[in-house]
Amino acid sequence: MKIVGFPVDVTHARDGRIARGLRTRQSLIQATLDLIQAGDAEPGSAAIATIAGVSSRTLFQHFGTLADLYAEAFDLAVSRAFDRAIPVAGGGLLSHRIELVVSDRTELFEKWLPVWHFAERVRPGAPAVGQGLVRLRRRLRERLAGWFATELGTLGTDSQALVLDALDLAFGFESWRNMREQLRLSPADASRTWRFTAEAIVQRALAVPVEPETAA
Repeated sequence: MKIVGFPVDVTHARDGRIARGLRTRQSLIQATLDLIQAGDAEPGSAAIATIAGVSSRTLFQHFGTLADLYAEAFDLAVSRAFDRAIPVAGGGLLSHRIELVVSDRTELFEKWLPVWHFAERVRPGAPAVGQGLVRLRRRLRERLAGWFATELGTLGTDSQALVLDALDLAFGFESWRNMREQLRLSPADASRTWRFTAEAIVQRALAVPVEPETAA
């Protein structure tokens, strides 16, 4: 997955130095993402600078630390992933929405495997990346709630939380990584497993509402 495109348009910048600076900054972010996609879970400054066509000194003129560069690269990857994500639709046939959820997450997570490995690797030394992961998990959970809003709306508050927790666990990135890397399922087989899981969780919740056990 080559992440391209930037939120800052420099084509009409009047000050040439500002425009060159922004382009250099963008090149460094893109080089970081290219290395991540190539399998480098923690790109070094020398490699990033070489790919971007600048010196390591220039890199640190634009980013105080590698952690700052990592954070911007991660944020860009997130923004571009969701720009292309399937719009959430909480209505329509449940079977159709399950297909959309599976398609949405299969495409996103398969492309995101290298980015996720990078984020997990660097977050101890790059707190902003760790915070970005927290926001990403929250956003993914909100999308699930949107996809199944109709079904969740028929449940009590406690049951809603329980079912959403189950969906979040089943459709989290760790689930996809486990199927792909530990179980060594193909993307197609992993998708079929997810489809079965969604049907089992949602339909079971609707047929027999589950209430959390209360403490004795």
